[in-house]
Amino acid sequence: MVRFWLSLCLFISASFLLVNKVMAHPHVWVDSQYRVTIDQPNIEELEGIWSLDLFTSTSLIAEYDVNSDGEFTGQEKIEMIEVLKSFENYGYFIKMKQDGADIVPSDVHIIDVRVRDQMLWVRFGITLPSSVDLETSTLSLAFGDDELYFAMEPLEEGLVRLSGLLSEICTPVEREAEETSVAFWVDLTCKP
Repeated sequence: MVRFWLSLCLFISASFLLVNKVMAHPHVWVDSQYRVTIDQPNIEELEGIWSLDLFTSTSLIAEYDVNSDGEFTGQEKIEMIEVLKSFENYGYFIKMKQDGADIVPSDVHIIDVRVRDQMLWVRFGITLPSSVDLETSTLSLAFGDDELYFAMEPLEEGLVRLSGLLSEICTPVEREAEETSVAFWVDLTCKP
């Protein structure tokens, strides 16, 4: 437990050193994405992806990849997941709305953590509080940090990636965010 808090403090402290104006700039940059598999109009689960910036990734990899093989395996992976679970308190920066009303996932859990191109990648399983029928409702998705100065930006390929049998009839539409912590929202609907 002491190692966890020490690592988290090191992680946040190192991020502060990158920025001269603490209140004006993000400390950690995270490329993020939602992956939605649509095999039927009602969805209950989706995934979230994070790719942490090079500086943050390098710091965490140096601390938790104890055998320096460029991978998280065994106890290394368990300890890295435990560190990342500290973001449960912030809902993993997940923002969701159904037909304009805020919704909170009933469960978010870390499926995997790995190193890819020297960056730390995290994959989350997200369970919605109830199923959403994308033919009759709009599911709005974003990532945003209101407290810790994380810049949550979409992956280069976009904030939402669709797959599945019905993905061709579904349309993700970007719209501007009113919140300063959110880059933009994506509204997802499906038309038969």
